[in-house]
Amino acid sequence: MSSPLDETALQMLRRQRLEQAVARLTVGNVTAFARLLGYRDGAFMRQMLTGSRVVSDKTVRAIEALHGMEGWFEEASARVVAREPAAPYAVGGSPPEVVAIDLVALSLSAGEHRFTAERAEGPAVVFSPEWLAARGHRPEALLALRVGDESMQPSLYPGDVVTVSSQQVDPVDGQVFAVNFEGACLLRRLLRDGGVWWLVADNHLRFPRKALAAPHALLIGRVVHQQGETI
Repeated sequence: MSSPLDETALQMLRRQRLEQAVARLTVGNVTAFARLLGYRDGAFMRQMLTGSRVVSDKTVRAIEALHGMEGWFEEASARVVAREPAAPYAVGGSPPEVVAIDLVALSLSAGEHRFTAERAEGPAVVFSPEWLAARGHRPEALLALRVGDESMQPSLYPGDVVTVSSQQVDPVDGQVFAVNFEGACLLRRLLRDGGVWWLVADNHLRFPRKALAAPHALLIGRVVHQQGETI
């Protein structure tokens, strides 16, 4: 490294640069990145990314030996706010600064506001810092979730990815929220009817509405962005 760092700061820097390297070389696919380094799967790499395993000097050397990654872990080149783009760009070009939100799967417990987010396979969702700032979104409060069923068709289709702001948990009539419903993560539109908040599926003929009532139903956050290939 270009200047002395204590071990905690060193590992924080290395984890950040490791995240950026995964986004740059394999569009956020941890398993594919691990295989570039000779690992069979992404288990060790995920442990490094979560901090349960240190990013060793050996790992640093292996990554910097990859084409175009020379000096990747130099402190002076590390960006604290922005991550490398989760999309290809011309070799030798200057990539724009973007913020990458990793695709995750949520582990929920019925009746609890807390949740655990585990990395899921798939590319990250990327935003410009200007887009986030204009809307008051904090990157650390955003979660990218894959739509898993047909309950929100035709607005959302299975395989679409939605970005949820966990800092927005106040009910808003007509807006779509991620909901912890008895330990399952649902995407539902909120509707105020007869003085009661309801969780309503756009595909309401197949998925009946449910009352938004604690502790059975707790809001995780509001959907603030969606991306998909179905028009």
